[in-house]
Amino acid sequence: MPLLLLLVLFLFLVPWLGLIVLVLPLFLVLFMIPFGFALRSLFWLFAGPKQILAVFFNIRIRRNHALEHATAHVLEEAAGPSLPLSGYAVEDGFFVDGPFQAVIVFAAAKEALRRLEAGEVDLALHRRCGTTVVVVNLVASVAFLLILWGTGHLSLLAVLVALAVANGAGPLLSGFVQRHLTTDADVKGMEILGVEVRSGRSSSFGAFLPFPSRLFVVTRQPGQALKAEIVR
Repeated sequence: MPLLLLLVLFLFLVPWLGLIVLVLPLFLVLFMIPFGFALRSLFWLFAGPKQILAVFFNIRIRRNHALEHATAHVLEEAAGPSLPLSGYAVEDGFFVDGPFQAVIVFAAAKEALRRLEAGEVDLALHRRCGTTVVVVNLVASVAFLLILWGTGHLSLLAVLVALAVANGAGPLLSGFVQRHLTTDADVKGMEILGVEVRSGRSSSFGAFLPFPSRLFVVTRQPGQALKAEIVR
């Protein structure tokens, strides 16, 4: 309380300082945020399509991406949708981060592959896919730049409208992008070779966790060289 009174007294004796204190946050909100959002929009206008097309033109990553999503669905069916789970796909397999032993992930990946081959293609899509982040950012960027082009000036309102449009349309478009651009549910001929522990074990707040922090599911696609099966 004495500190607050001292601050009020100081601002009363030096009124110009109080004006700066009031004007500076207003300046940041009205100018710096829209300006920063404009720069961010230009970045995502090029980075977003680049990330999506990099996956689209690599059929191995797309198939592993589909299998990664299907494996996540199988794990969530067993442990619940609130499971702390993440991952990403590469050419020779995919990573899984979560509270699982290697043998559990290995069995889930085998089950996921079987179900994809049986025609459950919707398992190749996942609501928490990183594609959604890319699509939401890309939609926000396009919406903001269109508003900027139409109005001719930066504004906080343009930022809010762009974010609203992106959060409404982005998740819906993500499903389309996943289905047609970043996954391929045609996994016939693929094999699950094993699961590797890639980064040892993890700790949280000083406590030792009884599960690996990162697992890598090794896959083989038609035409790839055969690798030894690994389950650790």
